[in-house]
Amino acid sequence: MFSFRKKIPTELPARITTARATNAQPLNVHSERPETPRSVTGNLFTATLDGNEFVWTGTNRAEFYRYLRDHVPIISSAVWAWVHLCATPQSYALSGSEDEKRKADAILAALEKRMLENPLVRRDGIAHLTEQFFLELFTTGRLCGEIIPFPDGKGIDYFHTIDADLIQWERDGRWRAYIEDEQGKKTYLNPQRFFYASLGSDIHNPRGIEPLASIPFVAQIQEAMLSDMARSARMAGTPRLQIKVKPPKAFQHETDKEYQVRANRYFDDTVTQFRSLDADDNIFTWDDVEITLIGGDTNRNFTWRLNREQVIEDVITGLRLYPWVVGRSHGTTKNWVEAQFNLLMQIVDSVQNLGKSLGNYLRSTELAMQGNLCKCEHVFEPNQDPFQLSRMQARNIEFDTIDKKVKRGYISKDDGARELGYAKAFGAE
Repeated sequence: MFSFRKKIPTELPARITTARATNAQPLNVHSERPETPRSVTGNLFTATLDGNEFVWTGTNRAEFYRYLRDHVPIISSAVWAWVHLCATPQSYALSGSEDEKRKADAILAALEKRMLENPLVRRDGIAHLTEQFFLELFTTGRLCGEIIPFPDGKGIDYFHTIDADLIQWERDGRWRAYIEDEQGKKTYLNPQRFFYASLGSDIHNPRGIEPLASIPFVAQIQEAMLSDMARSARMAGTPRLQIKVKPPKAFQHETDKEYQVRANRYFDDTVTQFRSLDADDNIFTWDDVEITLIGGDTNRNFTWRLNREQVIEDVITGLRLYPWVVGRSHGTTKNWVEAQFNLLMQIVDSVQNLGKSLGNYLRSTELAMQGNLCKCEHVFEPNQDPFQLSRMQARNIEFDTIDKKVKRGYISKDDGARELGYAKAFGAE
């Protein structure tokens, strides 16, 4: 049987390879962030999401994480959820004499108005700062800053944030943090002026962890960058049509050259007809055109959809969330969601302690510099509890059960009070 294929050029184009930066510099913690847009050279990776370009230099990990947070919807949603779970309404409590408390309130009210680096923000300074703190914490894993005092040393002018990637650590008995300049000179950070907080720091790593680094596709992007991943993810599971055109039969007394010209023209006409199809057009052929689907399946449950679901699962797991927090439902029961909510609130309470440490540090330092003797404690209001009614009902049942034990003589009043959370029982018999 005679078979026909389009003629293949004898000279193939040069092989196209994906260029990777082989001479990328190691992380340079004292590199300065350029203020003007950088030009894209052969030593840099570039990526584009939604028309926004990111340039990877090898030293801008924090900038890379912020780029993903701002342009990948599921990451943005997860970080946004964490920030607003933790940044609940805030206040502070003072302990001391009433006169000192009144003076402290005036001192702290003035501090709130000048605390931020951006004077155009019309919010309570520490409340806005803690929201930025949680946003940075769940994006890059850490935040560092220093208090800028007045020239006379009698109060804090404002809180200056620092790129945490510039901070290096060394162990000399205790951990010491420092910044190294271009000449290699180390400047050690004064603990009285500097504040540093991180997620997941351990005895070997005071720097802490980067939440997004645990997500597999983020680590892959960091090495191969977004353009490679986007191209492979977009094309790997996309279904394509294969159109097979049977060559026409040769006419009697037709030479081979004439037949090839006629067959090529017929093939080209069919290709042109397919390429010029509008959405409401049909194509008419004899039974010599066969169309098959390559990739995907007949149920349209394509590989890209499965890959997308896996990416979402990785992000939710990597950022220590549950599907329902970011609007995903996996059919969990009410009791299981309640258990997840309880665990989530325990994690929120733990992370809020980092926010408390920032508020306590700033307010206590300001009061000490002003000579005020009050002690200040930062307070976060608890998140609204959707299971409050069931908890109150359970509390009533617990109270009735303990009350029956006391009345029937199984336990003493003081033992019953302690079971309810009180130090001892009060009141007449």
